[in-house]
Amino acid sequence: MYTPSSIIHIDVNVAQYLDNASVDKAEVCLIVVDEAILSLTGHKLESPLNKFYHNRSENIRHHQNDSEGCGGGGGGDDRSRHKFMAIAVRLNFNPLACWTPSSITDSSGRVSIEVKLPDSLTRYRVWALATNDKQYGFGEMSFTIQLLIMVRPSLPRFLNYGDIANFSVILQNQTDQALLLHASLRATNAKLLASQTNQQAVGYSIVIQPSKRAALKFPVTTIHSGIARFQFVVSTAKNETCASLDDATELILPIFTPATSEAFVTYGDIYDEQAVLQPIKIPKNILAQFGEVSVTTSSTALASLTDAIISLYTYPYECTEQLSSGLLGIQSLWDVLQAFHCKELPDISILKTKLESDINILKGRQYPNGGFVILVNQKVFDIDENMLNNALKYVENIESEINKLPYSENWSERTRFSLMRYLLYVRAKYLQNVADETSQLFQRSGFDKLSLEAIWWLLVALYNDTISNKYELTGLMYKRLKNKVNEIGETTNFITSYDDDGQSVMLYSNQRADAILLESLLHIDPKSTLCTKLCKGLQAHRVNGAWKSTQENCFVLIALDKYFHIREKDEPDFVANIWFDNDYCDQHQYKGRTTNAYTRNISMKAILSPSSSSSNISNNDKNLIIHKDGNGRLYYRIAMNSAPSNLQLKAVNYGFKIERIYAAIDDPSHVQKQSDGTWKFKLQEKIQVTLTMTTTQQRYHIALVDYLPAGCEPLNRKLYGTLTDNTNSSITGFKRNNYSDGRRPYLTIGWTDHENLRDERAEAFRSILWPGVYEWNHFMRATCAGTFIMPPAKGEEMYTPENFGRCATEMVIID
Repeated sequence: MYTPSSIIHIDVNVAQYLDNASVDKAEVCLIVVDEAILSLTGHKLESPLNKFYHNRSENIRHHQNDSEGCGGGGGGDDRSRHKFMAIAVRLNFNPLACWTPSSITDSSGRVSIEVKLPDSLTRYRVWALATNDKQYGFGEMSFTIQLLIMVRPSLPRFLNYGDIANFSVILQNQTDQALLLHASLRATNAKLLASQTNQQAVGYSIVIQPSKRAALKFPVTTIHSGIARFQFVVSTAKNETCASLDDATELILPIFTPATSEAFVTYGDIYDEQAVLQPIKIPKNILAQFGEVSVTTSSTALASLTDAIISLYTYPYECTEQLSSGLLGIQSLWDVLQAFHCKELPDISILKTKLESDINILKGRQYPNGGFVILVNQKVFDIDENMLNNALKYVENIESEINKLPYSENWSERTRFSLMRYLLYVRAKYLQNVADETSQLFQRSGFDKLSLEAIWWLLVALYNDTISNKYELTGLMYKRLKNKVNEIGETTNFITSYDDDGQSVMLYSNQRADAILLESLLHIDPKSTLCTKLCKGLQAHRVNGAWKSTQENCFVLIALDKYFHIREKDEPDFVANIWFDNDYCDQHQYKGRTTNAYTRNISMKAILSPSSSSSNISNNDKNLIIHKDGNGRLYYRIAMNSAPSNLQLKAVNYGFKIERIYAAIDDPSHVQKQSDGTWKFKLQEKIQVTLTMTTTQQRYHIALVDYLPAGCEPLNRKLYGTLTDNTNSSITGFKRNNYSDGRRPYLTIGWTDHENLRDERAEAFRSILWPGVYEWNHFMRATCAGTFIMPPAKGEEMYTPENFGRCATEMVIID
């Protein structure tokens, strides 16, 4: 019998398949793993040849070249030695008992590998793989670790503060005689409800028949959040005629605070003024051990743009639009790249050669009437003047040229006017006077036939010229546009759309629209706080450092170049100082261009301590001061993160509405909601959890997290033995209701980018979320009896956690 913590030797013999001759100097890999882990995935050891040679016809017979036997030997601990010793406590439950990647056989084809067994009472699978320079082989065996008497506790993976759990413990008698067993539980940071007040141990005496088992219940509740330790001990009565038998194990459980965090934040920048004073109102009834006020400072709103440039530089396709987008984007951002020293980019001479080659390709594609537009500032190379003049002639006659294009008769007026306004904007960038044409075109179309993009293009064209009603028109358009803005924390965006034809003709995307709006806003109102928010919102849309298309990359880079030259024209050379009330907290020096940001955290314990400022003695309000000394623009983010001390939280909506319901899978009676709002689950049954998340605005980097009651465990549907229905997801199916057009069509699409299952929570993530109602399901099993807190499910923007929502705290009884 193999016992816990035994040291055994596993002998591996490698021999030829045909004549059983020993194989000298074969390399052997030995794996010993818990069978319970393997049963979850159905993993089996297969021939490596299957990876190279697939299924053959039935008339071909396959033989392995060699085989080997695995032999185990070398007993282990004699548990009878504990007769006069303290009971050994099992602590090591590693499912991987052994991983020996390389051992070499001797001349007899044998190698012996020493293994110290873990403390798990379970069955282990032993795999041995052998190979030399020409052949391979594998073999397997199994063995079981057990004791004559065993204690097997079945505990949840965690507890929440305030839970009452009924721990189930199985006592097993493996002998051939009835035994009187004494079982006990000792706990730290947990209260045993069956014991006397403040008693930390409780025990039972029970007679168990030969080869039988019995179950005991230990009611337990928590004392504090943190870590709880539980020691389970079983032993026979002392007897002078025979050795006593015993077993003991210790398990550690985390105890969580079932209160979700709350965050509140403000943003801003300092340029002309030298300091900002931000009052901090401390929330009441919060946990001192959780949370902080964090202050993040930086000298630029531009994150690293290297990946976007490389995306344009290495784009594999070469249609005219894509080549033009690459030229415009790279040239527009050239000064920014030089200022921030983007070392990952190719040398300037290589870039110039590439761009000049692209120009020549485009020149060869130009029609006699001009055919396309390439208008760039001459930063890296010269543009062919004839090529440019032909393009300008083409766009000056664009209304007549549109009618010559195939399928243009099917275009809507909205699309036609938008295209004409874009080309007026292009001509204005080339310093042509187009104000009169712009005003006349606006009189023809009005606002009803204009997209937001078209209005912004008109604004730029009007702003660069002088006409009598310039300010009246620009003011009217600007006011209309500001009514369309969605401001969300530190970001903002505008929503516009085209008809089906405009979507393809204008190559529209929301990110490109926001970039166009940012560039135009920098022309007409460069001091607007929307500029920085649009800049950050655009950068939040990047995937792998770049935007989705060449159009998006091009227009975003053009806008960020404009932002750089207007908002960040002064090279940073300043020191940022931070005070919290009268306490000096931190400083950081910014010298030269850098995209680095620095964060200083002030713990909630320090914040809740009495203030040294006499002006704040009578209230909880405090002041945070950020001071800039020097030249440049300082960006700051001040955030406060806290957790309420009240465990019974109400539902809140600060940008997300979260709803949660539970449903039985096999029988409706397994999950019921009582009249007082308490849920009731049947022990060992499966439960479906449905979360519904509603947002009315565009969101970035969203996390939807459902915190499980401690008496339940999440079910991964890809593992054997969980759920039998067919699904392509490891966790769930998805539904999305999109009502942006008012019709609320029902779409069965997967809205999540990534999902996680953890001990205490199930998580779903999404990079960008449009306004709508999103439904997400996951599954769990009730595994421990008791009364448990069900912490609120929460949805939040991970990088702006002040935008969040949660459902209410609930309770569940599992029996």
